[in-house]
Amino acid sequence: MENLEFSSDTFATALDSDLSSTATSGNQEKSGTRLFEFGSILENISKENFTFAASTSGQNQMSPETRKLKKKHWSKTSQDSFSSTSDAKSTYASSSTSILFPGSTQKVDVSILSSKKKDNFKPTNDQDSKHGTSATASVSIAAEEVCEKWRLRGNQAYGNGDLAKAEDYYTQGLNSVSQTEKSKGCLRALMLCYSNRAATRISLRRMKDALKDCLMAAAIDPNFLKVQVRAAHCYLAIGEVENSTFQYMKCLQSGGDICIDRKLLVDASEGLEKAQKVTQCLKQYTELPRRTPEDLECALKVIDEALRISNYSEQLLQMKADTLLMLQRYEQIILMCEQTLSPDGSDSWRSNLIVKSYFYLGKLEEAHEFIKKQESSGRITERLESMSLDSMIPLADTISELLSRKAAGNEAYKSGRYSEAVENYTSALSCSVESRPFAAICFCNRAAAYRALGQISDAIADCSLAIALDPSYLKAISRRASLYEMIRDYGQATNDLRRLVSSLTSQMDKSNQLRQTQIRLYNIEEESKKEIPLNMYLILGVESTAAASEIKKAYRKAALKHHPDKAALLVSRSDNGDDRLWKEISENVYKDADRLFKMIGEAYAVLSNPSKRSQYDMDEEMRNEINKFTRSSSGRMASDVQSTIFERSGSRRFQDSWRPSVYSQSKGQERWQYSRYS
Repeated sequence: MENLEFSSDTFATALDSDLSSTATSGNQEKSGTRLFEFGSILENISKENFTFAASTSGQNQMSPETRKLKKKHWSKTSQDSFSSTSDAKSTYASSSTSILFPGSTQKVDVSILSSKKKDNFKPTNDQDSKHGTSATASVSIAAEEVCEKWRLRGNQAYGNGDLAKAEDYYTQGLNSVSQTEKSKGCLRALMLCYSNRAATRISLRRMKDALKDCLMAAAIDPNFLKVQVRAAHCYLAIGEVENSTFQYMKCLQSGGDICIDRKLLVDASEGLEKAQKVTQCLKQYTELPRRTPEDLECALKVIDEALRISNYSEQLLQMKADTLLMLQRYEQIILMCEQTLSPDGSDSWRSNLIVKSYFYLGKLEEAHEFIKKQESSGRITERLESMSLDSMIPLADTISELLSRKAAGNEAYKSGRYSEAVENYTSALSCSVESRPFAAICFCNRAAAYRALGQISDAIADCSLAIALDPSYLKAISRRASLYEMIRDYGQATNDLRRLVSSLTSQMDKSNQLRQTQIRLYNIEEESKKEIPLNMYLILGVESTAAASEIKKAYRKAALKHHPDKAALLVSRSDNGDDRLWKEISENVYKDADRLFKMIGEAYAVLSNPSKRSQYDMDEEMRNEINKFTRSSSGRMASDVQSTIFERSGSRRFQDSWRPSVYSQSKGQERWQYSRYS
């Protein structure tokens, strides 16, 4: 906490000259009788060209003693104050005079004016002057006492840790003194209140408000170095390095002229060193390259070092947020921006970065809620910038559109309208794939709709896209394992389930799902030992009774749709920073699409050949009979029957020839291989 000013002796003597001159002029007014001079009044009257007319009626009404006294007073005044013509003297010698205004016939009796002058322009004596000065001093003393009372209350609240109440007390103390007050005591009380309120606002982390109070206190007493050092601290905290350096230098240069506490000089010296450190960090940051993640990490360390000193600097905070955005640390950006978000919404860059971070995290619902909250409170005054250089649609509208399309797809799927669900998910994906987790969800949901429509290859392709965009998306991994199991590609299903088990093992709250996945993996591994061939019809998405023309048509459609080069275009990057990440995503998509494309080609090679298709259909029929018999008989009996059938048909040779083999490395590239039946 900042130290408060408790002593009244800390008020410097900068105001003494002004106040002493004021006191001197007051003493001059007190000495002798203060007379109002009428020369100026008469001069003004003469400038207006008044016409005077004498009258004797007033004089006749005066008693002899009054006329004698008046004549004597007039004679004395004329000798001391006036040098006039005989006509003017005769005019003022009359006891009753009328004034005729220009352009008017109305006359005003001068005797009335004379009587008013006697009442209103009485000589001011020493007693009246003393009374006025005393009244003014009393008001000043009362204001000073009230201000001091609030300041002491504020000090007590500050000491108790009640900063809000302390700030309120100091504010009431400042408001208790008139802005026109110039007495030394009141100005001293004001200065201390400003200084103490500044210390309170520093503790409340409101550096800009504290700086204003410091400057007010320094304006009252420029020689009060403690508040100037405090102002320099505020400048440094908000990142105004040049101003803080100037203030520190000013304090250090004034140290030899004014007797001050040595601690202030030490604080100013240390503050100057910190300001120079921030300047060095800013220079180093501008010189650093920011091409690779390693470069960005170095830049982030430099910014953090500067922020340890200027921790309220808007410039440094925004530089850190931009660097975190390039490093894709979205959660950290949201936390940092929310902690420093101003109530008035003047820092719109924070709101924009929070929405961007939610968007890139795939949390579009949270982004939408944040936008609505900001708009309802009036904090967002500008539209959020567009996410795409080729589109003028603001990010807020993009988020609303994506959520709307996804919700429509979910509703259609629940209602059994799978084709409509596919259309809505496709519309959402065509709108934007920059939010990778959200796009992964849409791909995975569309895969579920494709599966319901019997388009297994399309479903596998969408699951692969979802996994490429979000490798930690466990639902997509599990769904693709199920799809591989459906087409009897047990090797790929096993790989996905092992990957799923590995991910679930590190999550303590997924123990039940982990056990189910382990059981599922065991069963598929047992099936893989049987070396059953792939389901060719299911891969092409046709019935077993389909004509050759239908098979050819289905193959052409699938081959065109799942060509590796075309699949990579579905996740082409836009403006979300990391080129290496999108390159890795594209490579994974291409690899999965290439595997699927070759699988489709091999299925067509079997089904388009009449003899191979006939042999495949025969084996499928036998397999179906075995499965029916196995479900109704004991395991041992089913095993005997299966041996007999395979011995008679020689289908073991066909089964071995068409089972999928594992990946084989050929000149550094992976490719799908089948052993062709000859």
